[in-house]
Amino acid sequence: MRREDGFSLVEMLAALGVLAIAGLALVSALTQSARAATLAEDRALAALAAETVLTEARLDGTEGLRARSGAGRKAFADRDWDWRITLAPTPDPGLERVTVEVSAEGARRAGYVLISFQRAAR
Repeated sequence: MRREDGFSLVEMLAALGVLAIAGLALVSALTQSARAATLAEDRALAALAAETVLTEARLDGTEGLRARSGAGRKAFADRDWDWRITLAPTPDPGLERVTVEVSAEGARRAGYVLISFQRAAR
């Protein structure tokens, strides 16, 4: 009997099976990575939107921030963001806590919460 060089059909099928499993794992990792990148982008844009809302309110001065406390909508980075500013006292009577919550339009919970402090109104 003559021996043939090369791989048998069983060996080829086993190799293809291993490659298929490795390929599926790679596709799954890439999908998860793309999803994580999208979430990171959304969070970064929400943080920038919150900073923008707070800065615009502060540019109007302390009374402007007081007048803007409440809720609204802001167009930022080709998206609409719902925001809410709340002012709260702190244990230090000279400081107020300013909380800015920003979420994508129509989202049920805040996508980003920014907490800052300012001098309390007298």
